Amino acid sequence: MRRALPLGLLLASAATLGGCVATQRDMLDLGNQTDELKHQVADLKKTISSMQSNQADLSVQMQRLQEGLTAFDETVRHSEGQMSGLSSKIDDLAATIGNKVAAIGTTLTTVQAKSLDEQKASLAQQEATLTSRLQQTSPSELFQGAEVRLNKKSYDLAAKGFEEYMSSFPKGALADVATYDLGESYYGLKRWESAGRQFGVYLEKYPKSGLIASARIKYALCLINLRKNPAEARQYLESVVADFPSSPEAKAAAQHLKKLTTAPAPGKKAAGSTP
Repeated sequence: MRRALPLGLLLASAATLGGCVATQRDMLDLGNQTDELKHQVADLKKTISSMQSNQADLSVQMQRLQEGLTAFDETVRHSEGQMSGLSSKIDDLAATIGNKVAAIGTTLTTVQAKSLDEQKASLAQQEATLTSRLQQTSPSELFQGAEVRLNKKSYDLAAKGFEEYMSSFPKGALADVATYDLGESYYGLKRWESAGRQFGVYLEKYPKSGLIASARIKYALCLINLRKNPAEARQYLESVVADFPSSPEAKAAAQHLKKLTTAPAPGKKAAGSTP
């Protein structure tokens, strides 16, 4: 029969066995952690390697960007130099154009002044020639010239001719006709005031003239066109009908009287025309 071991020995043995088991487990756990740590280290190395590669690519890109910026700066500086030169050329061109414009203006002013002086001299010479011719022209030639212009309805030239005749030969043989024709010239120019005054002079100075009926009608029409003294205009038209009943002037006067009777109210255009 075997002898039982003491209790203390049994406890010590149990503790020793338990410690060995715990140590093996710790070693297994430590091994597992070590493997996992190795994997993490391997992953970290890969990450670091990738970062280093990316950093190298980034460095290349940064270098290229820096080179591009440097080239751009050079281009900008070159463009600024060209712009500066272009601006200088523009300033020079503007100054040149300004000088040319000023020179042209001075030339034009000189030419215009010369042309104006030449025109003035020409007009003065023409006026002197016309005056000389008028002085050398006989009364009949002066009257006939004005009469031709009146027949051609060149009323302005006709008026000047009759004015010259009346001024130079106030008591000429044709003074009565010239007085009437001057009124006709003013009438053609629609200078009603001047025409009416001229026909009034004719009526006063030559009451027995053969043109007295026509002068009365023209005087009345001047009053109508001036829209003044309609009663006086009517009186002159009626006098033509009464004093020259069988004449063409009487028929014309009657027509104007009819128009005057049916004339629009004051403020509207009154009727009036050459008989």
